[in-house]
Amino acid sequence: MNQFKTYTCPVCGYAGLDVNPYENMPSVTEIDWSLKPPYTQHWGKASYEVCSCCGFEYGNDDDGMDAASNFSFQDYLVFWVKEEGMRWFDPDLKPAGWSLETQLKGLPRSTALEVLNSTK
Repeated sequence: MNQFKTYTCPVCGYAGLDVNPYENMPSVTEIDWSLKPPYTQHWGKASYEVCSCCGFEYGNDDDGMDAASNFSFQDYLVFWVKEEGMRWFDPDLKPAGWSLETQLKGLPRSTALEVLNSTK
């Protein structure tokens, strides 16, 4: 992992990515959440890094071969919470006492908590 700077996952708020998910993506506090995938059309080349928390692969899950299965950040968050049960992609990196609600507070959008509430 990069010891100098980490990036935040725009899906789940995990602040442990090694590289920016997209070449020109601003910080999650500056993202226009109304943008739809594929995100490469907005921010350039994808990193293809997989989030250790939610498992979203930037450039693949939003821009795969089948456009009908491309996920927006919000749709993937719902999928991960409802269908995957918030299972960590790399459980060895899951912090003790981890809380999704606390992690989502790092994302500057009310839809994150709305997504959580809609999955209950």
